[in-house]
Amino acid sequence: ILNNHTTYGEWCGGPDRNGLWFDPSSNLFTAAQWEEDWVLLAGRYSRCPQVVGFDLRNEVRFCPWPLRYPSVDGSFGSHDWVAAAGACAERLVERCPDRLIVVERIIWPMRSLHDYAADPGPLLPKFRQKLVLGVHHYSWNGPGRYLAFGHKMQQGMARVARDLLRAAGIFSSENYGDMSSERMHEELSSQWAYLLQEDRCPVWVSEFGTGSEAGYDL
Repeated sequence: ILNNHTTYGEWCGGPDRNGLWFDPSSNLFTAAQWEEDWVLLAGRYSRCPQVVGFDLRNEVRFCPWPLRYPSVDGSFGSHDWVAAAGACAERLVERCPDRLIVVERIIWPMRSLHDYAADPGPLLPKFRQKLVLGVHHYSWNGPGRYLAFGHKMQQGMARVARDLLRAAGIFSSENYGDMSSERMHEELSSQWAYLLQEDRCPVWVSEFGTGSEAGYDL
C-alpha cells in the first residue's frame, strides 16, 4: 500500500508543516499538486499487482504556521479533509478501478469514524468495496484532544500540570495508556469497531504501539 506520509522529508510528529496534505505557505506543495502526484503514482503502478491500494495521507492534523485546521466538513474556515480525500479518490479509482482507497481519520483531535462512514455521505456509497478507513493507536495518544505522552506524566509538577490541563478541559481526560483493557474496548468500539460489527466499512489499524520501554505498548 502506497502511503503519502509527509510533504517534507523529516520526522512526522506533532504540530508541524507536515500536518495537512498540502503546505499552505507553499506555491509548490499545493492541494492540487498532491492530487496530481497521486494520479502519477497510480499510473506508474497500475500494472503492478503487488500494489493493492493507496493510503492518501498520514495522520492529518493542524498546521501551526500559518495556522490552518482540517475538519470533516469544512466548517469555520477549516480545510475539509473528507472532501479532499473523496475528490482524490475519484481520480484514482478512474485510473486504477481495482485498487483500495485508504482514508485515515484526522489524528488530533481524534474522533469517531462516524462522519467518514456516513452513508449516504462524501465517501459512501460512492467508494463502497474500495474504501478502507485507517486508524492509528498508541499508548501516548488517545481520544479527543489528547495530551501526547500524558499517561507518562505520573510524578511531581508534570503530573500536577497534566491534571490541571485535563481538568480545565484543554486536553482529554485520558490517553489510551491510561485505560484499562475494558475501558479501551469500550472506547474503540464506539470509535470504529461498530463499523465492523455492522459490516459497513473495513477499518485498518495501520499503526499501533509497541516498544521496549514500559508504558509505550498498546
